[in-house]
Amino acid sequence: MDRKRRTSYFWKIFLSYSVMIMVPVIIISILYYLHLASQKQQEYEKNAKTDLDFLYTQTRMVVDNINHLAMQLAMIPDLNAKLVNPFKYDIYDFNLLKENLRDQISTNKLFYSIYVYFKLNDKVLTTNEGFYSPSNFYDREWLQSIQKQGSEPNDYEIRRIQSSMDPEVEVISFSRPLPITNKEALGNLIINVKKDVFFDALFRLTNSTLEDVYIINGVTGRIVYGRNEANDLFKETRFEGSSGSGLITSGQTQYITSYERSRFNSWIFVKAVPYVTYERDMETVKSTIVNVSVGVILLGWILSYLIALKMYRPWKKMIRENEEIKLTMEQNKPIVRNRLIYDILNNHVMEFKQIPAALYQSNVHFPYLNFAVLLAVPHFVEHKVTDSSLRLLAFSTIETALMKKLPIAGTLLDHGQFGFILNLEQAGLNDSTQAQLINYLRETNEMLQLECQVSLQFSVGRCYESLDSVHQSYAEAKRVMSCKALFNKTDVVFVQEMEGDNRLEYPLAVQKELAHYIMGTDRQKADSCVSEFFTNYVYNGSYPRERLLEMIVMLISSVKNELYQEGYDTAISSNLLDLNGCANNVELEQFIYQYIHALIERLKQQQEGMNYSLYIAKAIEFIEVHYASNISIGDIAGYVGISGNYLSRVFKLETGKPPLEYLSRYRITRGIELLKGESRYSLQEVSQQVGYHDAHSFIRFFKKYEGITPGEYRKKLLEKKTSRV
Repeated sequence: MDRKRRTSYFWKIFLSYSVMIMVPVIIISILYYLHLASQKQQEYEKNAKTDLDFLYTQTRMVVDNINHLAMQLAMIPDLNAKLVNPFKYDIYDFNLLKENLRDQISTNKLFYSIYVYFKLNDKVLTTNEGFYSPSNFYDREWLQSIQKQGSEPNDYEIRRIQSSMDPEVEVISFSRPLPITNKEALGNLIINVKKDVFFDALFRLTNSTLEDVYIINGVTGRIVYGRNEANDLFKETRFEGSSGSGLITSGQTQYITSYERSRFNSWIFVKAVPYVTYERDMETVKSTIVNVSVGVILLGWILSYLIALKMYRPWKKMIRENEEIKLTMEQNKPIVRNRLIYDILNNHVMEFKQIPAALYQSNVHFPYLNFAVLLAVPHFVEHKVTDSSLRLLAFSTIETALMKKLPIAGTLLDHGQFGFILNLEQAGLNDSTQAQLINYLRETNEMLQLECQVSLQFSVGRCYESLDSVHQSYAEAKRVMSCKALFNKTDVVFVQEMEGDNRLEYPLAVQKELAHYIMGTDRQKADSCVSEFFTNYVYNGSYPRERLLEMIVMLISSVKNELYQEGYDTAISSNLLDLNGCANNVELEQFIYQYIHALIERLKQQQEGMNYSLYIAKAIEFIEVHYASNISIGDIAGYVGISGNYLSRVFKLETGKPPLEYLSRYRITRGIELLKGESRYSLQEVSQQVGYHDAHSFIRFFKKYEGITPGEYRKKLLEKKTSRV
């Protein structure tokens, strides 16, 4: 049986290490795959945008060349003269114009045909066939649509035309009103470009086939360029905005599409890559990640097995020792009793009905029905006690002494504390019961101090009428002991004392005063301020301890914040939260002293490192001598011998504040000294002595820097003096 249990421990260790390796590997692999998937999709979109931008640029260049040719033709003088007055020219003259136009396009296979419509004589001149009447012209429907528009069409029309001698061909038609110098058109120049030649020229320029690229007419939805079978792909697709990307579905096939809308016509350039291409790339990535993950997991299993094998050996020894300890515990009733009390206090008991019998077998007798928990924290003369026998001696001495007074049962707790279940005759802890218990505990404390040089702090939870509620009393006693930093060395504190009036006025005046002394690096006055605070708040014992501990942390933090606002670096090695480790209020006070001293030393280092220039030193000297007068920046600058603007800039650069703010703060500091002095000056008198002509200004600046009015400050000083008396 023992061998099976030990083997089970080994596999538990192996499994725990395996899980510690597998879970992070799986999570990291999934996250990495998702990252690569997103990265790959962005790469597709980036490549598509690059192709579309390039195609758009080259298309615009080709169209611009056609427009440039149209402009050249429109500027032919002979053409413009015939547009203005076609009646004075005969057929020979028009034939010469036709040959001229034909020469312009004869060497360029891109152009299919050019013809000119003369509005005044209602004739059409083509480069191939000559004159036409509009009613007999083979492209009369297109010509009529141009006439209805009255100007150049807004788009480049792709259509099929067929002249009298040539087969039907698909062209891109460009139209320009003539002449370009007139406000009113006297005719139109129409250039027809072969669609297949146009796109062949375009892709020769791009030096690429640009696979999966389509050009769509944004008005009609028809494909201008691309496979015609893709009409269904874009049939219900809405291209909103100037550009975009997304997934579209056609039948059972998905495409990753990116598009860009043309800015010179209604064409939309689209690239649609089959989603299966993206999936093939991601399958390769997934296969690589899976292979690497499997390799890491296999390596992790091997390491887990070796670590489990190494870790199992001391565990195997510990299990055997634990079995021996269990055997010893069965033979030692006091140890069993202590463990039973420990489980009751920590609510580790599964069936309370069996507890009375277990207590009886452990020689623990509780004759009464009322129970409370007493928690004791020992403090040895040597702060670091390594001898466990001394701790056990202290515990047994306390238990033996208290057993003579009332029924109890105790146990050793975590962190070197002692816990006792008190069996009380009367329900509740009234004043007489508390007084009697305090008397017992003080006698015990005195005895321990003499015999073991140990002092004890005690906390007591509420009284309950059932043993299965004892853990609640224990929790209350622990809550009380969490504030032990505010207790005396031998205090006995009941939970009822912690639940009084929680209202506690924050000592803002103490905060301002302490910050003032620290900034002045006056250690003696700072210590006096801390001592006065502990006397009025901590040692007084009339304030709720939980709120008081929070207030101390807030007070020191607020002082540090004020120093920080003044431009000081308050970073020191001490941690303010270490005050929770103080054993009593004396240690807490010493901790605060040390913390304040560290802040003062830090400020001294910074102040000694300040190297004010001669100008700033003279300015500060002038302010501290003439602060009671009505001085301005001009007065200070005149004394120093520089301009006011320059003084303000360098003063703030070196001191962290403007000259007038430095003056205001110095006046308030001198005002505080007058308010704290023995002479009872009125606020008006104090104001005038520090440089303010009226009390309102003094009150306003005082409250700005100190947080309270001078009257409130003086009232608090008076209350402090009264409390001392």
